[in-house]
Amino acid sequence: MAHLVKNAFQLTPNQLLYQQKRYRGKINLKKPKVFYKKAVVNALLTPFFINPNQDKTLDELCRNALGEKGNYELGPYEKIIAKEVRNWFDNSKMVACLHVNSIKENDLFDIKVSLKMANMYYKKYGTRIVRKAIEDSPYEGISPLLSQNTAFVFSPDINVAALEKIFKKCFQIYMMAGILEGQVFKYDYFIKYGSMDMTSAQLGLVQVLQNAGGVNLNQQLTHHQTTLVARLKQIGTNETPSNENEEESVPV
Repeated sequence: MAHLVKNAFQLTPNQLLYQQKRYRGKINLKKPKVFYKKAVVNALLTPFFINPNQDKTLDELCRNALGEKGNYELGPYEKIIAKEVRNWFDNSKMVACLHVNSIKENDLFDIKVSLKMANMYYKKYGTRIVRKAIEDSPYEGISPLLSQNTAFVFSPDINVAALEKIFKKCFQIYMMAGILEGQVFKYDYFIKYGSMDMTSAQLGLVQVLQNAGGVNLNQQLTHHQTTLVARLKQIGTNETPSNENEEESVPV
């Protein structure tokens, strides 16, 4: 009985009922009301210049849609940079074409310092600028390798061994190709010819040619020229006395 009385007089928690009610009618979603402050901000942010991309389609706005050879003209500053890049290519005996992956700036700085100590210079330019710089030049063969991750190392001297030693410890940078004295080589030939001693190679070639020609290769190659010079000299010496006699026989 006591249990029933306790349950009957037990306090029940207050349950509040909430009902959302919109103030002053419905909101017009199509034409919302613009308050004064918002209207002022919109007026200040309204552009007052002509939009150059106003009538262009999405294909025209997307640079990648035009492919790698997009019809984009370089600006005045980009043309100056392109001339600088061409100057680097023309005045460098060794150029290495690199593919640079994600790398920390501190690690890249250490690589630049090592290259600088070896009289090499690390440079990175935009793809369009490099394409314009190597256009109609002997270096146009590296065009398929150009991308946003492409960098170059320029050097006035040929020192492939030091270059390979520097990048051997760096796994974020890879050599794809190179240029030696104006000739484009892929990676294997670039390392091979760059590491070769040209003086020793020339001496070996001359020795092989001498052995193939029977030791007197120089005489065989210059035989006809030597014979021609001797005949002309003989003809010249034979005609000189006759000319002198003719001059003496002329009456005064």
